Amino acid sequence: MESDFRDSGAWNGWPIVAAALAAFAFTCFIGALFNDGDTYWHLGAGRWIVDHLAVPHTDPFSFTARGAPWTAHEWLSEVIMFGAFAAASWAGLSLLFAAAVAGTILLAGLYLKGLIPAPRAVACAIVLFIFLEPSLLARPHALAWPLLAAWTIVLLRARARHSAPPFLAALLILVWANMHASFIFGLALAGFFGFEALIGESDKKRVILGWGAFFLVSVLLALANPSGLQGLLYPFQVSSMNALPVIQEWRPSSLSQDPIFFGVTALGVLLAIFSQLRPPILRLLLIAGLFYLALTHMRHQAVFGIVSLLVAASSFEPRQREGRPFSPAIALIAGAILLTISAVRLAVPSVHKEGPAYPSHALAALPPSLANAPVFNAYNLGGVLIFRGIAPFIDGRADMYGDAFTLNAARIEKGDMRLFDAAVAKWGIRWTILHPDQALAGALDRNSSWRRIYADRYAVIFVHR
Repeated sequence: MESDFRDSGAWNGWPIVAAALAAFAFTCFIGALFNDGDTYWHLGAGRWIVDHLAVPHTDPFSFTARGAPWTAHEWLSEVIMFGAFAAASWAGLSLLFAAAVAGTILLAGLYLKGLIPAPRAVACAIVLFIFLEPSLLARPHALAWPLLAAWTIVLLRARARHSAPPFLAALLILVWANMHASFIFGLALAGFFGFEALIGESDKKRVILGWGAFFLVSVLLALANPSGLQGLLYPFQVSSMNALPVIQEWRPSSLSQDPIFFGVTALGVLLAIFSQLRPPILRLLLIAGLFYLALTHMRHQAVFGIVSLLVAASSFEPRQREGRPFSPAIALIAGAILLTISAVRLAVPSVHKEGPAYPSHALAALPPSLANAPVFNAYNLGGVLIFRGIAPFIDGRADMYGDAFTLNAARIEKGDMRLFDAAVAKWGIRWTILHPDQALAGALDRNSSWRRIYADRYAVIFVHR
């Protein structure tokens, strides 16, 4: 009986739990979690939604696009982020994203443990965390990682059972579609595995009815968002924008900027060859397609890492019968450790350090008379302006501002004084907040119409004479 209990995985799941707890602890205390300007406008959006008990359909923040149509497709993530921040400030936000990362590692690790020996499953879970770490920012995409992992596992297990996924699993899409645009990958994966089942199964009618109904229900649930059909079409509209190359997260992956992505991917290929892994051709094509997306846009690296690991591992035969992933004792111990780490994080003074995306000293030095005056800001400083209650010229919602406006703003930051002077005349701009190394900052230093009133290593402020 004891042997059966151990074979069920109730005890040997503890290394996976330990890896997830380590990821949780690490994420709790990394300051790099807040090194992105979009974090701050997401918090501002969450605060607006909570204050108004409504999801905005037009821009309530900027002075250049105020009232323009805006698809707030990440509203649920923003509410959750603001709730964590309101409850425990930056420490609460750290705990929220630490839980998302740990949940992703736990889900992936437990699935892998049923396919490969536990030590290898733990190693894969650790490598997955290393793979995700460069994309680990306090933004909605990280909150969607456990949803992506759970969804992929549901689909893979359905294929292993030669049946369609349970309709209840489609509720993941309902939540996902209101948290992050990557839900569209979830729908694409469901379509892919449905097609794979249609090719591989002999009972075509059962496949069409089962997988077809599941896919239809998933699409209908994806439409259950505040923007309806627009929320479903939004990911396609964004990915077709001409301004994508000027947005950091949409840049192509490169060896110089993404060594971890290329290094871990190369290691994975070598391990697959060494393990004589032989995924079906369709699944190889899926992995290759995801790799191409990750090469094209660095924001897809995490999707590639999570999905390709789970899909590649699914080629192994299950090692053991299903049972409890770990014992109640392990669950209690893990819970106690989790609470202890959380208590320490909440107890440690949480001073939010300033940085390129959060120039707190510069904003503290801003004369109150300028706070409500039109400003030209660097693209990634728009978020912190919204968070501080200052209307920005532009921020991370490039899809709302449109191609022409976003590209013009990028040219201005690169020192195009003709476009800058036109923007000053059109919008009555009275001050700017930029990064010291930007070309526009140098141009304004040489322009007698503008005066520098503050500068540090993260931001420089000019006022119009």
